[in-house]
Amino acid sequence: MPTDEGTFYLDCYASDVGLGAVISQKQENSEVVIAYASRALFRHERNYDVTRRELLAIVYGLKAYKQYLLGRHFVIRTDHAALQWLRKTRSRWLS
Repeated sequence: MPTDEGTFYLDCYASDVGLGAVISQKQENSEVVIAYASRALFRHERNYDVTRRELLAIVYGLKAYKQYLLGRHFVIRTDHAALQWLRKTRSRWLS
């Protein structure tokens, strides 16, 4: 179960056929998985390039776990190097 203390982590993944997201939280010096989510890509989404699919996975994860993340600072992790520019972007959601 999630606690009021501890940093949340959102791990997002995309493949040629689906999206995945895992929410976890740092609890007592270890990272504990709270929930998993996944879905298949729609036919038109399969035509997206890799970067757009990875961004879609992040949006999917944020929507799936908004009840845990709203009003909190959290970390988004992805394995896609082209999305590193997100770390340097300040927006109204990251302030």
